Amino acid sequence: IFIGDFPGYLVALRKAASGNQLSEVWRFHPPAASSWHSTPAIGRDGTVYIGFSTGRLTPDAKSTFYALRAPSSGAEAQVVWTVDFGPGRQTSSPTIGPDGTIYGVNAGGKLFAISPDGKVKWTAQAGPTIQASPALGMDGAVYLASMDGKLYAASPPANSSGSDGSIKWTFDFTQHLGTTPFPTAEGPYPTKQPFGASGVGTLASPSVGPDGTIYLGESNSNMYAVTQDGQLKWMFEAQREIAGIASTAAISADGGTLYFGANKGGIYALNTSDGKQKWSFAVYGSIDPSPTLDSKGTLYSGSTLGHVFALDAATGQQIFDYDAGAAVWTAPAILPDGSLVVATRKGKVLL
Repeated sequence: IFIGDFPGYLVALRKAASGNQLSEVWRFHPPAASSWHSTPAIGRDGTVYIGFSTGRLTPDAKSTFYALRAPSSGAEAQVVWTVDFGPGRQTSSPTIGPDGTIYGVNAGGKLFAISPDGKVKWTAQAGPTIQASPALGMDGAVYLASMDGKLYAASPPANSSGSDGSIKWTFDFTQHLGTTPFPTAEGPYPTKQPFGASGVGTLASPSVGPDGTIYLGESNSNMYAVTQDGQLKWMFEAQREIAGIASTAAISADGGTLYFGANKGGIYALNTSDGKQKWSFAVYGSIDPSPTLDSKGTLYSGSTLGHVFALDAATGQQIFDYDAGAAVWTAPAILPDGSLVVATRKGKVLL
């Protein structure tokens, strides 16, 4: 289990052979740096990829992307290589492609495609990002959600020896707001918080369905389905709230149902074909983290008021409600033995 915290420690944990205890295997902490909201990505060979940044939200903020391995001895991770991500605070999680290419994006929206040996294969420039991670399309496109209210589809260089990717298309969510007004607060990003309070942009990452459709929730409280060529397929208006949707959607194994949480209205399940609501599960507080769906059809999600819910994904009926004791911002993780792992805002990892 790999998890980072705001003070800047990335920790590798292991479940004991018997019982429900976790023990620390190794840790990593660059001086004065933090991975913030980023979740590490794990390569097939066990290499751990994650970005760290120094300087917080100041003009001096700088970001570095790391490849790490378990130490041969001791408790400090081994740095395999680093890539300079430039100015700004890097808080989004990396994505690994089928060929092992690692995709990461910096605060300014510059996408990096990096080979497993640490060489930058190509880059492309999109809009500014906070937590949104790259998503990979079926046609080789890389989708990036931005705080400027747009979805970007980036493509690798046409020439295999080139290093400059291109933007195939952009989809402007501000041109498709729906009929129901949504509340806003001071903004826009990055001068005022909370992020997304202006109703423009998103903290969520795109999700790609088996047919290539891209799904993304925005701060304007709408969930969108966008085709591979950048056209609106459908839009669903969730209950309105400031910074409405920060949850990255989960998709059922058959591709027919989309699940996501919202700052108002709880957890939603939609038909992917037309965006019609199947069910919703109301909660007190907000759902910031992304839901997790297991192989048995159970949907798990944390909430800002510290509860972890398990729902029947088919019906939305509650299976259990666990009080974690503090806000849960992380997506639940499922271990091979079926155990559920969540982390709270008080710095606890619960098994």
